[in-house]
Amino acid sequence: MIERETLTGMRELIEELEAKLHEAGVVSARVEAEWLLAETLGVRRTELYLWDGAIPSAQREQLRERLSRRLSGEPLQYVLGAVEFLGHRLLVNPSVLIPRPETEALAVEAIAALQALVASGRETVRVLDVGTGSGCLAISLARAVEACAITALELSWNTLQTARANVLAHHLDDRIHLIQSDWTSGVGGLFHLIISNPPYVPTAELARLPEDVRREPRESLDGGADGMAFHRRLLMDAERLLASSGTLLMECAEAQAHPLGQMAQVTSWAKTARVIEDLAGRPRGLLVEKRSWIG
Repeated sequence: MIERETLTGMRELIEELEAKLHEAGVVSARVEAEWLLAETLGVRRTELYLWDGAIPSAQREQLRERLSRRLSGEPLQYVLGAVEFLGHRLLVNPSVLIPRPETEALAVEAIAALQALVASGRETVRVLDVGTGSGCLAISLARAVEACAITALELSWNTLQTARANVLAHHLDDRIHLIQSDWTSGVGGLFHLIISNPPYVPTAELARLPEDVRREPRESLDGGADGMAFHRRLLMDAERLLASSGTLLMECAEAQAHPLGQMAQVTSWAKTARVIEDLAGRPRGLLVEKRSWIG
């Protein structure tokens, strides 16, 4: 039906796309069929079923090309070139980790912490985003809390350019400072909040990831032997980088949340450590508060 210039019905086209995606092993075939078609036509998914008439030839060709890429195993978000994160549209490509709904819970916790600081009378809150990737966390925090001054770190130059494009698209280049850095090695000063979605897949499990996930940057996935190598580095670095009573937030895998909480509790600088749950109620992160008498 993609070959036809006119349609007998949008529903039939969606069903055809769904069947092709399902045959290729795509789990959410119906949803992805709608996304492919909606993005190609420039409409909302809910507006697809109101479409009446022909699809222009240029868009039919684009749909065929996008479908072919998805059927080859390329992630849907890379095929479409964009993703929504907390309602903000972000450019994505193979140089960046794809922002996921689980990370939104981390952003929500950070926003609440920053809003509390502003409510207490602090005019500017300094934030460090370690491994910014697409810039999804930095942009979400800056959009929600105007008093934010954010330093966003990224090792990969190509990834940093994608983050820069997103920062510019959201007109936040005056409040988000992007720096190419190997983790926190080139950063000094004190921050009220440090946030990170570090690599946390154990190295041995990388080969068992779904094919589309394996298309994402390995350096954004590989968290070392137990998946917690970068979390340990953050727990060490936070002592010198967090201001008194500052907050550290890290995303992690479900099985890592409680072990990381135990690690944090035995550090000399941590006052409290609390597991963060995602929207489905699963443990997917850690919030650590620094003691007020340190730093």
